[in-house]
Amino acid sequence: MKNYFEDLGNYLSLKDRVYQNLKFQIINGNLKPGIRLLEKEIAKAMNISRAPIREAFNRLEKEGFVTIIPRKGAAVSNITTQIIEDIFEIRENLESLAIKNSLGEISIENLEKIGNHFKKFINKPTNIENRLQYLALDKKFHNLLIENCGNKKLIEILSNLQEQIHWIRNISLKRITFSGSVKEHLSIVEALKKNDEDLVIKSLLKHLERAKESSISEVNSWDNISS
Repeated sequence: MKNYFEDLGNYLSLKDRVYQNLKFQIINGNLKPGIRLLEKEIAKAMNISRAPIREAFNRLEKEGFVTIIPRKGAAVSNITTQIIEDIFEIRENLESLAIKNSLGEISIENLEKIGNHFKKFINKPTNIENRLQYLALDKKFHNLLIENCGNKKLIEILSNLQEQIHWIRNISLKRITFSGSVKEHLSIVEALKKNDEDLVIKSLLKHLERAKESSISEVNSWDNISS
C-alpha cells in the first residue's frame, strides 16, 4: 500500500494530509471500489498513528468515498448504477442552472481555446495516457462553464460534485471515446458563442446523458463478471 501515497508537502496538517492522500488515491482509481482500507497498513506506510486515519475515514464517509462497517473497518465505497443515476440527476439540474446564469459572462476567447484543445483529440489513439489528458480537459471545460455563474454556493456544491464525477469517470476510463465526445463539447461551445440558452442546455444534457450511460455500462460489466 505504501506505493499509493503521495507527498503532499508539509503545508497541510497531519490529519489533512492523510485525508487528501486517501481521497486522491480513491479518485484516481489507485484504490478500487470495495478494497479494504486497513488502518495498520496505512499507519505503517505513512509512518503515523491511527488517530488521523480514523478522522480521514470519517470525513471520506460523509463525502461518499468510504464506507465504514461496524466491527469490520473501512473500505472504498462501491459505485452502483443508482449512485451514478443520483449524481448525474443532481449534476444535470445544477449545472444547467449555473450555465444559464453564466450566459454572456464566459470568455469567448477561452471557449475557442478550449474548443481547439478538444479538436486535437479527434485523431488521437484512445490509450490510457490520452484518456487521462482528455478527462482533465473535460474537467477544465466544465469548470469554465460554471465559474462565472455569480453564485458562490452553487460553485462550491458543483466543485464537490465534480470530485465524485471525476472518480466515476476514472473508474470507467476505458469507455471514454473521443470522436462523439469532442462533437458534444464543440456543440456546447458553439451554442454558448451564439448565446442560445435553449441550445446550450439541450447540448449539455445530451453530453451528460452519454457520460452517464457510459459509466453505467462499466458498472454493469462488473456485475456480469462477478456473476
